[in-house]
Amino acid sequence: MDLDREIAQLEVKLLRSQINSHFLFNNLNAINYHILRNDSQKASRYLTLFSRLMRRIITGSQRDFVKLDEEAETIRLYVEMESLRFDKPFKFMYFVDDSVAPEAVWIPSLLLHTYVENAIWHGLVPQTGEGMLRLSVNRHLGKYHIVLEDNGFDRKPGGTGLPSALRADEDAGLLMAEERLRLLNQKYKTDMRVHIDTPSYGPEGSRPTRQGTRIELSFKPFML
Repeated sequence: MDLDREIAQLEVKLLRSQINSHFLFNNLNAINYHILRNDSQKASRYLTLFSRLMRRIITGSQRDFVKLDEEAETIRLYVEMESLRFDKPFKFMYFVDDSVAPEAVWIPSLLLHTYVENAIWHGLVPQTGEGMLRLSVNRHLGKYHIVLEDNGFDRKPGGTGLPSALRADEDAGLLMAEERLRLLNQKYKTDMRVHIDTPSYGPEGSRPTRQGTRIELSFKPFML
């Protein structure tokens, strides 16, 4: 019961971090902006995406796990909405290896969403050109490997230019995601692990020697 309570409390905190005041205000303000500009088509599209995403976030927050395809659809909606809000081309690609049946793969709900949000704010928004997020899934040596990659450059500490309050929100969200994964492993006897590779930098002030950040979630197949 104590473990269930810890997980529930952490999931509430994660939900609050994903539906925070910045997120709600910025998106509602963006919808209002298109309405005031009499761009009814874009305002309607934005509102549709926003309502569908909110429904998925709230529903997902009530479950420990969701099917992989469900999480991928939540990510797709979020990326499309943020692309509209920032008026920047963000592209989301989703690949599943033939060795994987996505309907049989369960992952922690909204876990990848936390890393996608971080990738957009810290990696894709600051750069010029098209932002790309790629979600790929394969099975190797008896484990699933779910990999999220972006092509952002600006991940150097202190290099995002984001307000400190927003940066603190992002960092807190990642820490809560790690703690939630630890608790779920303890509760369900799973071995889920997240490994993060960030860009490697050369001399001070130079561009990364490797572009983009790579997030890998790996675990042995399990039944709920």
